[in-house]
Amino acid sequence: MTAMGVACLRVALSCAALVLPCPGLRALQATQPATPPPTGIQGEVGDYTWKLGGYVKVDMIVDFDDIGSTDSFDPRTIPTSGSTGVGDRFRLHARESRLNLDVRGPSTIGPLRTFFEGDFFSDQNGFRLRHAYGTVGPVLGGQTWSTFMDEKAMSETIDFESPSAFPLIRQAQIRWTQPLENGSYFAISVEDPDSDVIPPTGVAGKTEEPLPDLNARVYWENPLGHVQLGLFSGMARFDPDAAPSDSVWLWGFNLATKLTTFGKDNVIAQVTYGDGVGRYRGGNTAAADADGNLQAIAVLGLHGSYQHHWSEELRSTAGYSWGDADLPSGTPTTATEKVTYGWANLIWQFTDRAWVGIEYLYGSRDTNDGEDGHANRVQAAFKFIF
Repeated sequence: MTAMGVACLRVALSCAALVLPCPGLRALQATQPATPPPTGIQGEVGDYTWKLGGYVKVDMIVDFDDIGSTDSFDPRTIPTSGSTGVGDRFRLHARESRLNLDVRGPSTIGPLRTFFEGDFFSDQNGFRLRHAYGTVGPVLGGQTWSTFMDEKAMSETIDFESPSAFPLIRQAQIRWTQPLENGSYFAISVEDPDSDVIPPTGVAGKTEEPLPDLNARVYWENPLGHVQLGLFSGMARFDPDAAPSDSVWLWGFNLATKLTTFGKDNVIAQVTYGDGVGRYRGGNTAAADADGNLQAIAVLGLHGSYQHHWSEELRSTAGYSWGDADLPSGTPTTATEKVTYGWANLIWQFTDRAWVGIEYLYGSRDTNDGEDGHANRVQAAFKFIF
């Protein structure tokens, strides 16, 4: 056997030793954040294996209506009636490209894993942190997908923003995971709160986070896929400069599923509802009523999609997402009340490490004063995975 062959065999045996310690630990590993695809540059240093991975993605965007988010499709930035916009705009960028490092090794209580990932979607194409977490035994600590959301039920879009009516956020947390039977599990976490409170008109003050978010999920595995219930609770506070502070409790749930239908086809559905749950998608958390009292903003979000595989190389995903907020009476007239997001795409996986695709996007936005706006976009992309 060649020297390279010996090295590859050593890496394979080391990986096998890490992921096959005992049935209980195998069940626990299945509950941790999803491992990136088995690509990347891999190696071994002592007892640790590492993998450097990521991809390069270039996006070509044509807007037929004005929208404030030029590099992603965020319906909340669509101007409403009476606004003027440029429209017919072309954009070419590679900001979604990302890098990650996955390091694994043994510890006295089971496999240890650390994972780092970043992309270039910050200001001036700067490198920004997406994930930075570690796991050992049942404990996870660091920044990654919130326990409240279902990262396995995210529909495939070429657009970076993705549909807007379900929780999608990465934040710092400490999580405990308890495996159940047949791949199911329960998890609970303490997470960093981040509210966006709309203050009463003309009142100076600041938003405060008096308590951490307490989140949980129950994940049920089944022969067709999975169902997950996410739960969220927290508190938001507004502290005026010249008056006592005002606090509101926040809560929400997210019921999500991804199921296999025919062949490789799948269907995804999500329902999200709660007071202040909009902050798990970058929305407003609370606002004042007509008397100036702080109220949590109730939000209902519905999302569904279907992915069809035309062949081994061709696949399409189409779906629709709808979100509606029950705004307190003191909310400014320009605040977003309702958004929609629809899309359909075609992706050609012309090699195992690269694909090219095209996507049509439609979005709309209604504001508190009854005004509305819409936007249409076509986006094409090349993605090269290493």
